[in-house]
Amino acid sequence: MSTHLSSLLYSTLLCSSQKSNQTIQQTNKKAEIAGLVVRLPLEAEIYRNREKLTIGKELKQRLENNNGNDKYSDNTPLLSSNNDNSEKGVKANLSFSLTAAQTLLWYKKSQTLIEEHMADIAALADESGLIDPRELDPKAENLLKLYLDNQESWQEVSLVAERNEMNGNAKTYVLNRPMAFRLSENLARLVLYGAFNARNDGGVAVSEMNDYTKFLRAFEDSCAVYIGGPDHMEKKADMIHGISDLEGAVEISPGTGIYRGGIEAAVEGVLDGRFQALDFRFFIGCHDYKDGDLDVKIYSNKYQPIACARALALKQCIQLPKPLWHEVMELCGGELREISRLELIKRDDIIE
Repeated sequence: MSTHLSSLLYSTLLCSSQKSNQTIQQTNKKAEIAGLVVRLPLEAEIYRNREKLTIGKELKQRLENNNGNDKYSDNTPLLSSNNDNSEKGVKANLSFSLTAAQTLLWYKKSQTLIEEHMADIAALADESGLIDPRELDPKAENLLKLYLDNQESWQEVSLVAERNEMNGNAKTYVLNRPMAFRLSENLARLVLYGAFNARNDGGVAVSEMNDYTKFLRAFEDSCAVYIGGPDHMEKKADMIHGISDLEGAVEISPGTGIYRGGIEAAVEGVLDGRFQALDFRFFIGCHDYKDGDLDVKIYSNKYQPIACARALALKQCIQLPKPLWHEVMELCGGELREISRLELIKRDDIIE
């Protein structure tokens, strides 16, 4: 894309910035129980923090000087990628609405800025590939922290299962980190009893043998086990489903139609044919937020809260035609849809 066209796009962005910012504020609400929170790409995190972060301010300056006549104009080729099909993919999938034009501009500028700074950081590595943190200036150190934090939760889609308005605590389960879809004996013990109570010698307590055997029979051939997050991975798995009359199950919030617990009744129901094994999702670990930390991550533009339909929250991530993160982002429309399409261009393992 020419520099002239890039300048024209940014002029349009400036003219509508007030309206665009209002739209962002309207969507940045608090996370709600049974809703989703999705991890935003680093490009979006930096752009949305262009008034706060040092690197965000640098991005803002580059955008404001996007006329090709000064040191901040990097003449970023907006329709380019390592993917040979990227030009075709962008032209086919990005409807060049105002939102698409705005998103394309800041996303590519942010992407170039990240690549430049990360290359500078990588150049500090010694022959063994190690970097002395004392050689990093504050800006490089902050960017590296942002980058690593983003990689740890890359494209997470999480279900908000608990939220306490009084103390700010919350719990979420990552929906798109499948661990297994069949049970081994060791995994069955981990799911049913947790890491501390699962026996490494291959056995279980006598009183637990019947439950364990029935669970393995019910779910051995088909069992959806996910890594729900980095916290409490030593505990037994939590089971999420949409069966309202399952004995022992509790709705995570009234009216949501999403339930937790009732594993004994689930096992009996699968064994007698009333339920399918994939009616249930098992989560090992979770994200356990304290003292409003989830709100902080949302206000810091790391996560985007999204209201979602029950069917989407309960959807199994098995051979989806499109990864769940992209599906959710595209269903939201607007800027989030365009971000998803730009992220797809980076990938050579998905052809849309």
